[in-house]
Amino acid sequence: MKRKNIAVCVTGYNWNYESRVVSGIWESCAELDINLLIFATLIRRPELNTDRVLPESVIRGESEIFNLINYGSIDGIIILGDSIIEEKVIYDVSAKAAQRNIPVVNVNDPTHMLYRNVILSDKKAMEFVVRHLVEEHGLTKINFIGGFPGNLQTEERLEAYKKVLREHDIPIEESRIAYGEFWKKAAECAEQFISSGDIPQAIVCASDTMAIFCMDYLQEKGYSIPEDIIVTGFDGLKDCETYSPTITSVRRGFKSAGQRAVEIIRDIWDGKETDVISEVDSELVIMQSCGCVPKEKNRKFDYLSEKYGEESASLEFRTYIHSMNTDFAAVKTSVELFANAKRSAEFFHLRRLFICICSNIERETAELDKEEIISSFRGISDSMVTMFSYGSSVPVGKQFPAAELVPEDILNGEKAVVFAFSPLYFKEKFLGYLAYEPTGFKGYGEHFTTWLMMLSNNTGSFYMNKKLELVVEQLENLYVRDPLTGLYNRRGMAKYGKELLDNAKEADSCITVVCSDIDNLKPINDLYGHEAGDNAILQTAKAIANSMPDSAVCVRTGGDEFCSVLRSCSDDEIQAIIEQIDRTLSDYNSSSGLQYTIGCSCGYYRMKAVETESIEKIAAFADEEMYKVKVRKKAMRKMGP
Repeated sequence: MKRKNIAVCVTGYNWNYESRVVSGIWESCAELDINLLIFATLIRRPELNTDRVLPESVIRGESEIFNLINYGSIDGIIILGDSIIEEKVIYDVSAKAAQRNIPVVNVNDPTHMLYRNVILSDKKAMEFVVRHLVEEHGLTKINFIGGFPGNLQTEERLEAYKKVLREHDIPIEESRIAYGEFWKKAAECAEQFISSGDIPQAIVCASDTMAIFCMDYLQEKGYSIPEDIIVTGFDGLKDCETYSPTITSVRRGFKSAGQRAVEIIRDIWDGKETDVISEVDSELVIMQSCGCVPKEKNRKFDYLSEKYGEESASLEFRTYIHSMNTDFAAVKTSVELFANAKRSAEFFHLRRLFICICSNIERETAELDKEEIISSFRGISDSMVTMFSYGSSVPVGKQFPAAELVPEDILNGEKAVVFAFSPLYFKEKFLGYLAYEPTGFKGYGEHFTTWLMMLSNNTGSFYMNKKLELVVEQLENLYVRDPLTGLYNRRGMAKYGKELLDNAKEADSCITVVCSDIDNLKPINDLYGHEAGDNAILQTAKAIANSMPDSAVCVRTGGDEFCSVLRSCSDDEIQAIIEQIDRTLSDYNSSSGLQYTIGCSCGYYRMKAVETESIEKIAAFADEEMYKVKVRKKAMRKMGP
């Protein structure tokens, strides 16, 4: 039976929320042998009550990754809707999935309710904490630190605290309630409780951050936690697991929500009825600060060691980012641009990493017109090019269909896999993406986001500069080339002809100029029109350009006049070139079916490069020789056959 695939759409890959949900999804998928494909942007939604606004270009660039989803190979989709910056993504993904009868579950997003939703409930969360202290520890002197008075979350958590006290006939004393403004005054609240003389048995904090500030103050004053005072938090942040002592807290059921979302999709596959809304309760996380878990010996040392390890990793990362940007200044090719990504793959402990760039951006061509340059930065192209691979034998430069996501088969191996995809973009221009297989989901945090943003900016700068170079080259060609024939014009001869002359002078060699003039162009124009005249000019230009050596500078100097500058050539070589021009035009005349014939007269002159100051001087002599040829042709035509 073919293995099924679940896709996850998520923004702001953070351990305290999104990574916990994804971790639950991953565990369930691993148990059920389901492939997990995670489409993740890393720019987080700005915090509420802040003035920060994300630019539209960033939102569009980030959101493009969700267009990478291949609905033809996906069997279920989980959206962490509360994390998605652009709400249009939620409706677009769900609508496309509905067209293919793909079940979709939205997690933690009461604002955008879909057909199936998992809602994280924390109505009873604070009750769990207070009830644990009352029923398991037998405490009656329990103080409370909230955020701001009147704040919705603070008031809900305060009411839950009071509810449990009322249930157990414990008096509610206002002196045991304080407000730490989420973190700023938590230490002051603890000081207030201690200085009152009525030392609490426990302090319940409405956030983990306030719990940490409270515990810092208490331990600084010589109080032992939990022996003297129990302290609990709320949120279940990662810091609760690393602080000493570890902090008993309550956490919204992020992991359980991820597992429940997979369960709903599986039920739908099996044809079972499922509820529109499934609620997942918060969970009490018992640790050391309430005394239920023994404190470890040398825990403080372990905590400091962990913090030292984090600082060392940060220092290593900063050094790497600095060298990454320094190296970018010397990058000349796209392969060099991504070559040092191996260090990133190792730093973030990735099993596999592919950097995939849109093929229409990576391909190099000197003939891109304006529309191609613009369109090459629009959206996801049909095919991608592998510019870097780690943990795989896929070669750099391998092209593959974008619908396959990665340049090797990852979905049909012996075991189910988890792969994540994050965008590379420059302003709103989608460049490609990273496809990576992580070793775990403890959240890559700011380091991963910083690296990816730096990589995006460097990638965008590189490819934009490459496009600009092509544009400049084309503009320069327009300046120095004849628009009808594509040969150089007089400005081109002045620039490139002079280069040939200077090189010949350095080599102390000769320079040769061949002048050509179309025969009977005026009668062709008069009898057959100017389109015929233009065709005669174009065919002559082609014959000259194709007959000359690659190093020659071929110029259209006037209406029917041409000039070609060559490095030193013998008389025989020049005669062979002129004969080739004649043969080319003769072959064209034989096959064209036109009523007129095209021919040209050629003359040449050769001299030592050091004996002249300009190409024009040699060209004047060559023009005289060409005129002699033209006179001879006219005389022969008058004599007849």
